[in-house]
Amino acid sequence: MMKGISKGFLKPMTKMAVVAAIATTASLAQAAELKLAHFMPSMHPMDQGVMSPLAEQLNEATGGNLTIRIYPSGELGKGPVQQYKRVVTGVADIVFGIPEYTPKQFPKTAMVHIPGAFANGEAATNALWDNIDLIQDEYAQTKLLGLWANNPSVLITREKAVRSVADMKGMKIRTPNPVMAELVKAWGGIPVSMPTTDTYNAMNTGVIDAVMIGPSGIRSYKLNETAKYVTTNIPSALDSFYLLMNKSSWDGLSDEHKAALEGLTGREISLQGARSFYAAGKAGLDLAAETGVELIEIDETAYAEFRAQMKDALDAYVEQIGKEKNIDAQALLTQLTSGN
Repeated sequence: MMKGISKGFLKPMTKMAVVAAIATTASLAQAAELKLAHFMPSMHPMDQGVMSPLAEQLNEATGGNLTIRIYPSGELGKGPVQQYKRVVTGVADIVFGIPEYTPKQFPKTAMVHIPGAFANGEAATNALWDNIDLIQDEYAQTKLLGLWANNPSVLITREKAVRSVADMKGMKIRTPNPVMAELVKAWGGIPVSMPTTDTYNAMNTGVIDAVMIGPSGIRSYKLNETAKYVTTNIPSALDSFYLLMNKSSWDGLSDEHKAALEGLTGREISLQGARSFYAAGKAGLDLAAETGVELIEIDETAYAEFRAQMKDALDAYVEQIGKEKNIDAQALLTQLTSGN
C-alpha cells in the first residue's frame, strides 16, 4: 500500500471505480453499429446525398450509441440484384436497392414507373408516400426506411442520333425496367436487361447501342465517355429506389433508437433522395455537353409520335400486370396519379 493513503480512503475510491466500470460496460452494451450496403461507388449521389448524411445525423441524434457503417461498391456482396435478399437474410442491416431488380416482389411499386405519369422524381416520391398504405405489403419482410424516384430516363446512344421514333429501329437498348422494355419494342428497338454497373463496358464494346437511364447515371457510370448523343424528352419511365432494414435488426433496437431512426427516415429522406437525383441529373447532362456529347431534345411532333406508337403496348402492360399479380393495376395507377 502507498504511504499516506488510508484504507478508509481506498474503499470509496474502489467503489467509484467499479460503478464507473459498470456504467461504461452498460454504455458499450447499448451501443450498436448498423451495416448499410450498396453497390455504387462511395461518391455516388445517393451515398453523398442520402446515406452518408443519414449516418452522420443518426450518430449525432444518439450520441454515438447507434451508428451506421456504409459498405459501398458491393463490399458485402457483389451484384445489385441480390440487395433485397441481403437485407431479408441479414447479410446487411440496411440496404439501398432498386425494386425493378426483383420485379416480382414489387408489382405495385412498379406502377410509379409508367411513362408520362409524373413530370419528375419529387412528384412521384410524394405520390408513393401519399399512397403508402396501398403498397406497404410489398415491404412486409423488411422495415421500410425510404422509397423515392428519380427523373425520367434519357437515351444515351453510342453512334446514332435519335430524333424520332424511326431512329430507334433495330437499336439494342438497355432498358431500366419491364415497362420500358415493352415500349422500346413498340418503338422498333431491341430491349436488353442488365445492371447499370455493366452498361459502360457494354456500350464500349458494342454489346448494346444505347442506354436508357436517369440522367444522373451519365456522371455516376461515366457514360459520357461511351456516347456521342444524349436524347431527352422521350416519354420514358422513372426508376424507384428503396432503403430497407432487416426486420430482426429493427426489432433489436431500443425504443429510443427506433424513434431516432424513424425521425430521420420516411418521406423526408425519400424527398432528399429525389432532390439529390434531380441535382445529379442536371450535373450529368452538363458533363455530357462539356465533354462533347450532343444533347438532343425531342420536339413536340416527335414526342406525339412516340406517345401514339407506345399507347397499345402501355395499355397491354398495365393489364398484364393486373392479371399476373391479381391487382387492379389501372385503379392503382389512377390513385397514384390522382394528386398530379
